[in-house]
Amino acid sequence: MSRMLVVEDEPLAMERIIRFLREAGYESFETAQSVKEAIQKLHAYKPDVLILDIRLPDGYGLQVAKESMSLEKPPAVIFTTAYQEYAVEAFKLNAVDYLLKPFTKDEFIQAIEKALSRREQNKQVLDNFLKKINFIIPVKMGTTVVLLSPEDIYYIKADSGESEIRTKEGFYPISKKLYELEDALKHYNFFRVHRSYLVNLNKVAKLKSGEQSKYRIFFKDINDTIETSREGAKNLREFFDI
Repeated sequence: MSRMLVVEDEPLAMERIIRFLREAGYESFETAQSVKEAIQKLHAYKPDVLILDIRLPDGYGLQVAKESMSLEKPPAVIFTTAYQEYAVEAFKLNAVDYLLKPFTKDEFIQAIEKALSRREQNKQVLDNFLKKINFIIPVKMGTTVVLLSPEDIYYIKADSGESEIRTKEGFYPISKKLYELEDALKHYNFFRVHRSYLVNLNKVAKLKSGEQSKYRIFFKDINDTIETSREGAKNLREFFDI
């Protein structure tokens, strides 16, 4: 359930925002009426969405927005105010919306939905990044286990139901099928160029046209070359728009 923190010092405005939230089915929220209280609840409650008035008794909502950026997972921020002149500074703080009072229920709910969508997009970006930096492929060589990162790999070759990983140092056998590795490496710029080959495009130096509309792939730093299938070459042309 999404958590909201509403920061507003005017009782009627606070009451109206709470009513809008409840009518839209959002029941998980906290409230604050000052900068000091808002910052305390920001760290304790860790909201998904921060709904901020600009002018507060002890300062400005902009201070709270700046503080929110120090959280490990910053909330999406919506400003609600009667003052237009702070809009530029608000959007510099990555505000999702800037609602001028009096705003309608529809405007408010649209802003909430936009904020939650932004929050989810940010979460997916972070998740994908963490997957990339944490992804390791363990391969066993006798009594030794070698830990490979995607950036170590030039290409992977299917080999009798298993696979061989090519790095700058040589080949490493791995007891996984090529389609399993293709799925695991799909976020790392790996491309299936043949039913027997999965290539790291970051390691490709050039493509040379060959017979039957195929490509010969040349790599950076190693002398190996690979010939694509016709379908693989077609997919590469579409991918690179060439």
